[in-house]
Amino acid sequence: MTSAAVAVVQPPLEEADAPLPTLLEIFGQLHCRPDIPNEVYHADRSCVSVSGMKEILRSPAHFQAYLQGANRKETAAMFLGTAVHARLLEPDLYASEYVVAPVSDKRIKEYKEFEIANANRKILTPDQMAVIEGIAHSVGNHASATTLLRAGLVEHSIIWQDEETGIWQKIRPDCLCVDFDTGICLDVKKTTDASKAAFVRSCVNYDYDLQAAVYLEGLRQVFKRDFDFVFLPVEETAPYGCALYGAPMEMLDRGQRRYRQALRLLKECRENGEWPGYQPAGDYDILDWPRWAA
Repeated sequence: MTSAAVAVVQPPLEEADAPLPTLLEIFGQLHCRPDIPNEVYHADRSCVSVSGMKEILRSPAHFQAYLQGANRKETAAMFLGTAVHARLLEPDLYASEYVVAPVSDKRIKEYKEFEIANANRKILTPDQMAVIEGIAHSVGNHASATTLLRAGLVEHSIIWQDEETGIWQKIRPDCLCVDFDTGICLDVKKTTDASKAAFVRSCVNYDYDLQAAVYLEGLRQVFKRDFDFVFLPVEETAPYGCALYGAPMEMLDRGQRRYRQALRLLKECRENGEWPGYQPAGDYDILDWPRWAA
């Protein structure tokens, strides 16, 4: 793991409202650490994440709303996705933090009593448990996926400063395999369809190209070597199909262009103090009608 001196700077005013210590305050001289709690990482506003970049590309106004915590309520799908990640990547943590309720119906007395008795743990319903174990079984039968998960560094937090814009960034890769000639960054994605044709559409719809480009840049800056970005999509319904897909060069090229666009736009907004929405000048535009609707 590479260590280098980090010039600790004060976070921008619009990002300084996190109640927990910022990553710039606690990282010291390390760019990569395994001991940052998940809640500290996600609460941090001193460094920009991929989620923040997605919002700035939507509009600067959406980025500001994101920083202020708008629409950040955890959904059932997000809760299940976090549990799946814990089961695959951190089984010991999963065993200590999660517990399964005796019934799935949260309205009945038996569930409510169980909830009170396990107030300090994350409660899964039997249906959710079946999905999680189905996914774990499927991934366990995929030889290459199992090898990477066993060989990797899990949930390490990484920060670095962009040379062009001076913006501090952060990533938290699911799994890093550093013992190969070319490192591998493995990212687990819960999905409805893990087939090759369907998952590439998910990559476009959910900005996975941007994520891959940001992660690879951060790893290159910190580890001073190249990494490949590999997806492990897992289906959330039986038979819980899974697959391993490497990010193609066309995807990474598009992600890199959007990555630089996001950083430059963020730098401009910080300098002029303006955070416009979709149409800053209040102008008028024509919709681009899609070919599939013709």
